[in-house]
Amino acid sequence: MRGGAFLAEWSRFGQRRVWGPALLTTVVYAAVVTLALIMTAEARGPFSIQSLSQAGGATAAPARAASFSSVLLLALFVGMSANAFAKGTWRAALLHHPGRTSLAIGTFAARIVGLAIIVATLFVVGWITAILVAPGQGVETASWMDAESWRIAGEDFLRVMGFGIGWALLGTAVGMITRSVPVGLAAAVLWAGPIENLLGDSLDFGQRWFPGLLLRYVVAPDSLTISISNTALYGTLAAYGVILIGVIAFLVNRRDVTS
Repeated sequence: MRGGAFLAEWSRFGQRRVWGPALLTTVVYAAVVTLALIMTAEARGPFSIQSLSQAGGATAAPARAASFSSVLLLALFVGMSANAFAKGTWRAALLHHPGRTSLAIGTFAARIVGLAIIVATLFVVGWITAILVAPGQGVETASWMDAESWRIAGEDFLRVMGFGIGWALLGTAVGMITRSVPVGLAAAVLWAGPIENLLGDSLDFGQRWFPGLLLRYVVAPDSLTISISNTALYGTLAAYGVILIGVIAFLVNRRDVTS
């Protein structure tokens, strides 16, 4: 059943009207943000000409670019999740896939595979942009193609995927709780925008516990202004992930879909 649910959801992504705008937006976003980050890099600092000249510098900008997409990712997954209820897609799908859990897993898996393709595009375009732009900004690129750089590139990709999956789980949960695209988007944008980035960023408590800020630290660790170990950071995020999966599983199996 999971395979059928995966293919059913994936067939929606396979349409040109979906992939065309998504990939075009990713290409433009990756090129523009990578260009801006490299051109504004300072001589020294956590994200600087000096750090970019080291191994892994080619993927540093694309990885950091992901940190600016949190609200977009949240809104996207809220919209897909809430829309499935609002338009009756979830109810119709259950007629063909009576197993709610397997349907939810297959659907979510297809969305994450789509996310992985977008992230891969972000890295490829960002890498190419960095290679073209960096020499003109005084960034040395000699170490960008060695084995250490490839290892760091893999780590950067996994960190961005973890960042994206975290926002995907949060957006899916919010969409399933509200079952309304406008209400879900309003709640999500309010939380991810002013509450987290304005209130949370100014409080030690917010920086230590707000999920969106913790996810940001995964792809932009230099934005962290308080002391948090990697164990505490990833442990807290894992706990949030377990809670969100539990909420989603409960709603999937207990929520009425007949109305």
